[in-house]
Amino acid sequence: MKGGFFKKTLLLVYGTVALFAMLIAAIYTAISPGLFANNKIDDLIPKGQIIAGYIESTLRGEISTAYLVPLIGRSTSQWEATVWVVDSEGDTLIRTQQSDGRRVGRLPTSLANAMLPTVLTGQIATHIGDQEDLSTTDNTSLRITIRTSDILDGIAVSQNQSDPTTEEVLHGSVVAVAVPITFFGEVVGAVFMSQPMTEVMSGMQALSNTILFSVLLIALLMLPVVLYFASRISRPVRQMRAVALTMAGGDLSVRADDRRGDEFGELGGALNYLSSELGRTISSLELERNRLQSLINGVSEGVIALDAQGNTTLINPAVYALLGLPETTDNLRAAVPDVLRTFDEALERNETIRRTIWQGQIALHISVSPLTRADGQLTGCVGILSDVTSAERLEQTRRDYVANVSHELRTPLTAMRALIEPLRDGLIRTEEQRQQTYDIVLRETMRLTRLVSDMLELSRLQSGKASLTKSVFSPGPVLAIIRETYSAYAEDYQQTFVYDIPDALPDVLGNPDRTQQVLIALLDNAFKYSREGGTVTLSARVVQDVIRITVRDTGIGISAEDLPHVFDRFYKADKSHGGKGTGLGLAIAYEIMKQLGEEMKVESVLGEGSAFTFTLHIAPCHA
Repeated sequence: MKGGFFKKTLLLVYGTVALFAMLIAAIYTAISPGLFANNKIDDLIPKGQIIAGYIESTLRGEISTAYLVPLIGRSTSQWEATVWVVDSEGDTLIRTQQSDGRRVGRLPTSLANAMLPTVLTGQIATHIGDQEDLSTTDNTSLRITIRTSDILDGIAVSQNQSDPTTEEVLHGSVVAVAVPITFFGEVVGAVFMSQPMTEVMSGMQALSNTILFSVLLIALLMLPVVLYFASRISRPVRQMRAVALTMAGGDLSVRADDRRGDEFGELGGALNYLSSELGRTISSLELERNRLQSLINGVSEGVIALDAQGNTTLINPAVYALLGLPETTDNLRAAVPDVLRTFDEALERNETIRRTIWQGQIALHISVSPLTRADGQLTGCVGILSDVTSAERLEQTRRDYVANVSHELRTPLTAMRALIEPLRDGLIRTEEQRQQTYDIVLRETMRLTRLVSDMLELSRLQSGKASLTKSVFSPGPVLAIIRETYSAYAEDYQQTFVYDIPDALPDVLGNPDRTQQVLIALLDNAFKYSREGGTVTLSARVVQDVIRITVRDTGIGISAEDLPHVFDRFYKADKSHGGKGTGLGLAIAYEIMKQLGEEMKVESVLGEGSAFTFTLHIAPCHA
């Protein structure tokens, strides 16, 4: 009942009634004074003619003079007007009394001047004019000023002018009538009758009060009717408003009442059609959104979307996996400021930004593109995060490989050049010096050959072209050969070689030659990086279905940051000992074990030594 439409309907109806009442009052106020004045004139003229007839009868001797004066001038209430009987000169002969007993003064000069000439010609004159006082003593002159047309049309009036305005009639106006008195066809005087408009309009006031009371009564009687119909009219609007609000809340199953045969029924039908179409559209959008969300959640790349203010609007699960963050992280900007800084730059510059950054041990390639509307206004940005760690490390490995190969090749080539040039120039004169030079050239050539062979071996292993046939063999004889070789080797290096191998080991499934190659690589590495007086231990233990063979040394050890790269190409634990090996032995050993399906790992403490362990699977018949 408090809706705006209801109030407007109620205001419209009651406003119409009020306007109608005001129009009636205005029209009534405008025309009623003239109508009442004319009606009064029509009433006074016959009375004036009666008085004129009394005087004419008196002049003819039909009525005595003593009877005439009381008959005419006893009281104004008798004629409902003030009466003057004047002669042809305008002198008052007879005048009426007020209701309080005072006699009315003589005929006002201005009234006589305005009406007497007309009356003395034998015509009846009527007049409406402003009064100052009509209840004065005999010697007081009544002054009447005619502001507008004061001569109104009577029965036989010769002076006709326009009617006065309502304001002039109501504020101190009087109505006056003059009837000529004739005797044997000659005008001998006149009867003047006047009455204030306030008395004339007393009936108008009563009628006005009646009209006002009627309007108020009708308004009160119409109130329940108007309330009822306004409520009936506004009820469909309220019902459709409730339906629209429910639809806005997400419930598109509601329907408006479209059974009415008017415009409200058509509006309800249109609203129902809108609801059904909107439901279908939203269902299609939700389906597409779910498909897109599933697609975004399923990709391995991280997807982040921001609005124009830099607030995150979309994050797929891959982002948390790439950044190593829990999915409950609320403030992504605080967690990874470097990543979000790229998005802020794309929003600020309104252009696509691509760069690669490192987040810990992970290399992320970030591509951020701004999102704009058709009018060019920026609405946000979306970025793709890709893990390019492998690619970056592969590229770095490639660069390191080229650098290392170049370095390893340059060292023997430089040495051989430095020796060959003196031979060519004849700077080496003695046979002993030439032999020494030849030995060095041969050694460097063999080193270069060994480097190239190792590189080709590693390439064949990694490409799968190397022959790694598996067979069942006993590891005891292989380990015994290694013992004999490195026992003497340890004496040369002034180190201790500990052989901790059980007497009886089960047969294994593998490649004996490649196994021996791996042991040689590990033991060579252990002796090279162990100090004089150090200890190198070769041990073996049977653990479930495998034999774990370990080569342990008390050498320089490997730092924690270098451990993940021990089996990389050209890796050297001691960077200062550049001449000890090519840096490919561990890489080849690791690749051999990998191709044979075995496991190799390393444990090391910097300054205390390292332990390399690989497995040999026990043959099924001995498992």
